[in-house]
Amino acid sequence: MTEAIDQETYKRLAAERITNTNIGPFDQVTIVSQRAVNGQLAHMWRNPDSILRKIDIKPYGDDAPDDFLVADLDPPTVNLSLGPNKQTVIFCINIKSGTLGWYEGVGPRAKSMKEELGPSRLALRVNMAHDQLEKSLVPDSIKQAVGNLDDYSIGQLFLDFTKAIVIHEVNRIDRVQSEFKISSKAEPYLYGLLNDYFSRIQNPNPSGRPEDKIVVHYTATAKNAQVFTAAPTCVPTSLNFQNLPFVLKADDRTSPDPVLGGKNSMLVYLQMTNNHQMPNALLEPSANWVMPTLDETTEQYDGVVCLSKASFLDGFLLPRLANFNRESTWVVDEAWWKATNGGFSTQHLVYGHLGLTVKDLQDPFFQDYQFKLTSQQNGARRYEYRKTHRKDDNHGLWRVYQEGRTWNAITIPEGLDSSAKCVMKLIGSTDVETYLHLDGIGDIGKTVCKVRGYWEASLILDGIDDGELKITVESPKTVVTSSVDESFRYPDILNDTKRRCEAMFQHNNFYDIKAGLEKLFSGSWAFVFAQGRDFFIDKACFNREGDLLCQLKYKSQGSGNPVQPSQ
Repeated sequence: MTEAIDQETYKRLAAERITNTNIGPFDQVTIVSQRAVNGQLAHMWRNPDSILRKIDIKPYGDDAPDDFLVADLDPPTVNLSLGPNKQTVIFCINIKSGTLGWYEGVGPRAKSMKEELGPSRLALRVNMAHDQLEKSLVPDSIKQAVGNLDDYSIGQLFLDFTKAIVIHEVNRIDRVQSEFKISSKAEPYLYGLLNDYFSRIQNPNPSGRPEDKIVVHYTATAKNAQVFTAAPTCVPTSLNFQNLPFVLKADDRTSPDPVLGGKNSMLVYLQMTNNHQMPNALLEPSANWVMPTLDETTEQYDGVVCLSKASFLDGFLLPRLANFNRESTWVVDEAWWKATNGGFSTQHLVYGHLGLTVKDLQDPFFQDYQFKLTSQQNGARRYEYRKTHRKDDNHGLWRVYQEGRTWNAITIPEGLDSSAKCVMKLIGSTDVETYLHLDGIGDIGKTVCKVRGYWEASLILDGIDDGELKITVESPKTVVTSSVDESFRYPDILNDTKRRCEAMFQHNNFYDIKAGLEKLFSGSWAFVFAQGRDFFIDKACFNREGDLLCQLKYKSQGSGNPVQPSQ
């Protein structure tokens, strides 16, 4: 069993995390490592009242004072099962030291026996189960994290000991076994007394003392997906779960033996949003979603939230950015020049406006202002929007037209750049060209006015400590330029047109999109672990499929990240 990876393997795994991960049919998945789950159990163990700290069993009380089991416990650990049942774990009760008492024989001749118990491990195959919590039983830390409980159904993923099976020796499914530092004579009495302990930690229903529950994760699902209009794709409306293996080579996908000691095996929450039906399938292993550390210079990621391309990129980000296309599209209202007063004078009218109005959107020509994928190469997707609108009057002696040409592009990169950021590049322009010409007198009767608005900005995906994904705007730039090719015959005829066009560019707020993007996830999503522990989004980027990957790190209330156990 390999316990470490080399630099070449680390680089390959990091690349595959971007190029090969696949969310399958699910809207969203949340994935945490076995190391992270054990970190959660260790955090629960630190509670001085936790049932995970001590065994104190006296089933008959004072009637049989020498029938007892008292033991001090180290933090428990789990091993995620990688066999055919992907919803079980091996739960290890790690005994530091203890004392076992029992009676040998029956009746008056029964003899009181006692034996010290050295460092030992009780391995149990345990099912994971998911139940909904009544509102009154939701812990305060969860209430604080999710905000308004009326919008959510709160559940708990817990270890169900009602059908726990003691693993006496390694077999083809269970790769961890029980080990006791106690005599074979005392072992049957030990198992009998441990059954009483199991009855306390079974947790067959959500009631009971919080300290007596072994809750792996609290879940929040939306009661009404339409409530979350700011980020409708981020609150799951249905949930399932499974285990996935950490894979270094192809055979690891089906092997019951965990890689790297199982520390990077993955617990996966399968989530659907917007009331979509949960698929009748589990996620197939494609690439590793979590990353172990290589050395002290590399970061370790124990969790990731992945939102599908359909949910985030196509369903939210690009439609939001399409508002920029709407605001930057030029519409020509009028463009004509005609004789009046019996031919003794002329009149012309040429003007347009910037930004599609409600009336404009009733015209089928303007109704589609979405970005379209134009290329996917060199580790990036490029989306573009193009719209040209023109009105042309070419009757009689006078020729006039106005044409607006809008082009915008957004580049979505794969992975992170050299600064460990996901930087999306937005660039575009709108050109307005106005032309007037009196036939018969050559170039002295031609006038051309050109006004151009150019803009660019970088959109940065950035995680912050309170669990939000922020999209910030950096280096915004807008430049308005203009020129007039004046005619000898009509030197000032387009001056008003030029001023009106310039004013529309200069006073139109092309950065309205900024405020809407920066609060993308605010208040609408939380990933919360039991008893006040949760994750924060450290970095975010897109994989090759166009899914959004949010890298997670533990956040502990109070004093930074706790020490993680070895498994």
